[in-house]
Amino acid sequence: MFLTAVDDKYLDEAQYLIKSCARHAPDVRFHLFLVNSSEDRVANLRRIHPKLDVQHVSWPRDAARWRGIMCCARSIPIAELTATSHEPVIYLDSDIILRKSPVGLFKELEQHDLLIRLRPNMTQIGPVGTPHAAKFNSGVIAIRPNPSTIAFAEEYNNTMRAWIDAGKPIIEWREEDKTDAYIDQEFLYLAYEKFKDRLKFKPLPDEYNDAKFHPESTIWHGKGRARRHPAYRVAKMNLDSPFKAGLLACALSPLSLAYKVVRAAKQERN
Repeated sequence: MFLTAVDDKYLDEAQYLIKSCARHAPDVRFHLFLVNSSEDRVANLRRIHPKLDVQHVSWPRDAARWRGIMCCARSIPIAELTATSHEPVIYLDSDIILRKSPVGLFKELEQHDLLIRLRPNMTQIGPVGTPHAAKFNSGVIAIRPNPSTIAFAEEYNNTMRAWIDAGKPIIEWREEDKTDAYIDQEFLYLAYEKFKDRLKFKPLPDEYNDAKFHPESTIWHGKGRARRHPAYRVAKMNLDSPFKAGLLACALSPLSLAYKVVRAAKQERN
């Protein structure tokens, strides 16, 4: 099954993920962990996706910590579904869209317990104080349920929930990286470190978590500024109206080329 976790504010973004799954994997169950929303907000999505199920939860809103709390929400349904499901569980961030059938990713889970995009050379101190806040990109987490992955998912969820409940920091700015460090990726890697000898782990191939939008990739991830990329914008519009998407693609073709040139120049400087 597929899974995502959002609050009402980001449901409009998540609709494109759900639409893309309905188009390219209609037979795969989709579990929506939805915080502080209502059934009328998902009525249309239920009509679009034949196998959508919605878990409504209500949380008191802590405005100062809400962004961090929602970034960590994924661990709850991941742990629950890994423990109760008898099928593979694939978590997807709400700013993701499927571009084609994900059959290859499910085949990977026939041979491996856990797939996450690994960046072994990236060092970033997280709020917990370890250098592992950027080792994993948690936008896609693919799990084959078994006793080892159930224990792994429980460790991830329990340690992170205890940290949050203790009022400890969820996000910290890292001036040296010009970015925020989050506990969700840090605790994910720490759980992996604890259980790695019991897991058949494989680094997730880039085609299943691609923020550079290669045409051949299965999963595009519109994280951060990449969400404004012309190709990603066209792909989202195509889920609403292929005709309008075609017109937008023509209009954005020069902009797309300029975007690629600027991006290449920045990569060369770095």
